[in-house]
Amino acid sequence: MKSKNSLLTAVICSLLIFTINCNAQLNAYVRQVITSNSGRFEYAPPYADYVTLQSYNPLSKKVNTFGTIYTQSSQSIVISGNYGFFAAQDSIVKYDLNNFKRMAAIADSGLNRMIVYKGKLLVSKQYPVNSDYLEVLDTANLSLIAEVKGISGDCGGISSLNDTVYVAVNRGYLGTEGKLAVIDPSSWTLKAEVNFGHKAVGIMEMYMYNNQIFSVNKTPYGVIDTGSVTVYTPANRSFTNVFLPFTVGAGSGIKDSLLYLGLNYGIGSFNMNTLAIADTTIIKDPGSLVYTYIISSAVDTLEGRIYTNIGDYQNAGYCLVTSIKGDSIDTYPTGISSDAVAVDTRFYGTGVQNNTAKELDIKLYPNPVQDRLKISFENNTRLTSLNVTDISGREILEFKPGNQQGTYFELPVNSLAPGVYYLMISTTEGRMFRTFAVAAH
Repeated sequence: MKSKNSLLTAVICSLLIFTINCNAQLNAYVRQVITSNSGRFEYAPPYADYVTLQSYNPLSKKVNTFGTIYTQSSQSIVISGNYGFFAAQDSIVKYDLNNFKRMAAIADSGLNRMIVYKGKLLVSKQYPVNSDYLEVLDTANLSLIAEVKGISGDCGGISSLNDTVYVAVNRGYLGTEGKLAVIDPSSWTLKAEVNFGHKAVGIMEMYMYNNQIFSVNKTPYGVIDTGSVTVYTPANRSFTNVFLPFTVGAGSGIKDSLLYLGLNYGIGSFNMNTLAIADTTIIKDPGSLVYTYIISSAVDTLEGRIYTNIGDYQNAGYCLVTSIKGDSIDTYPTGISSDAVAVDTRFYGTGVQNNTAKELDIKLYPNPVQDRLKISFENNTRLTSLNVTDISGREILEFKPGNQQGTYFELPVNSLAPGVYYLMISTTEGRMFRTFAVAAH
């Protein structure tokens, strides 16, 4: 007859296997925030300023410049897994965001927005190209897979829904109306262009919400207090242009039912359920009258933050980190003209493969535990917090030792019910994740 401990061990092992296989994607963390700085635009060679790439660790608050692209402007960043793809004027560059090594690069032109769709990199194009405004690249080596023919003009944001790809068609500075290109990715052919009319001029960022496509339609140059959001419903091929009496800027992202976007040179929010402005000023205009602007921004949907790059296009700027409601959390320095920013969010199950901290020798014992979980480090580590979540991702316990340094810590777990839990260990170097089990008391 097996002992009680043997039976407990067997049950825990089975539960761990189930947890790893079935819940590996239920938990996530923000590894870093990536910014692309265009530099000061120079009209003729010899050039002195180039695109620089940097990362910001929201735990340690460290800023690291890790790359240079030898061109004059940045358009967009897309992150897929541990890889970052950067569109910069006449180049597309791929980096491994774990070690910041350049993996691939190609010369290209007319670059605008990008997304990764089913393992392929989709890139929208604009002036100076005059045809084939969407290209499909291999994410492994950036080689060309296909070009979509027949789109009528310059393109912006890209989204997808139900095995269909949608691309904003704005025709650049000469555009007088906004259109939506509907593309079949099985053959990479244009199925249709839906004309949203002149109210959607300036169509740019695209978002999917509740089986609908939302586009942010930026205020055209020289126009005051006129912008819009368009809602397209693929099921019945209908659309609604929602007029906004503001100077509308770029979209920042969505969280829950709110779309965050530029309003009167600040950032506000739009309720995608009621189709009305929810908040006019989450982040205020930083000083457009004296040529200081919000240059780019991104919503961190996991931590509920907004990363807003501010500058004057001539001098080094800064990123303002706020809560989703606009409360200031931090600022950190950026370069000149920080035209693109993206949040690097990773998923973890057992957590070993997705650590944000440098690899530390961590031991948890006893495991299973009944009363106090002992955590030991091989070397001195500055611990900032310990967080325990259950297998559904719900936070159960939080312990903040107050930035203590040491090699040994204890976490009281006697209040936890028997079962398997995830432990998030936050240090000044980043985060690591471990799994432990609580035995019956």
